Amino acid sequence: MNTLFWTTIWGTLGGLIAWKIGFPGGAAVGAMLGSGIYNLVATSISVSMPLPLELAAQIAVGVVVGSTFSKELLQSGVSVLVWGLIGAGTYILVGLILAWAASRLGYLNFDTALFSFSPGGFTGMSIIASAEGADPAKVSLIHFTRVVLLFIIVPLMVRLLALN
Repeated sequence: MNTLFWTTIWGTLGGLIAWKIGFPGGAAVGAMLGSGIYNLVATSISVSMPLPLELAAQIAVGVVVGSTFSKELLQSGVSVLVWGLIGAGTYILVGLILAWAASRLGYLNFDTALFSFSPGGFTGMSIIASAEGADPAKVSLIHFTRVVLLFIIVPLMVRLLALN
């Protein structure tokens, strides 16, 4: 049967199971792990999501995030924006340092390393990396690893360290 179909089934199952058991990052991490494991173990065919499906997923995520906006968010917006700028600057600086180190040590060329360690989603960064002549597969793998680990570790940190 179609690899895209089975990738979707395993991703859905992984997402539902992870959500049901309260796995950190829940449905998103479970779906990534379920579909990723299926593609690594069960098939040697690379799956490419059809653009309409990818677009629908991005819109759905945007709607979910947008639905969290409120008037209270606008009232705290200036201080949140300042912290956003501090965070972005820090991420970019750390990305530059990591890219320099990885390229100097011979693991990645600087262009690929910079796209790999820059903040952003792996889909967008991979597309830009490809357009700029860097290696999009390596950029995707590094971002995918970062996202999966963050989706697991940050919720655990919140559960363990949050003082609510």
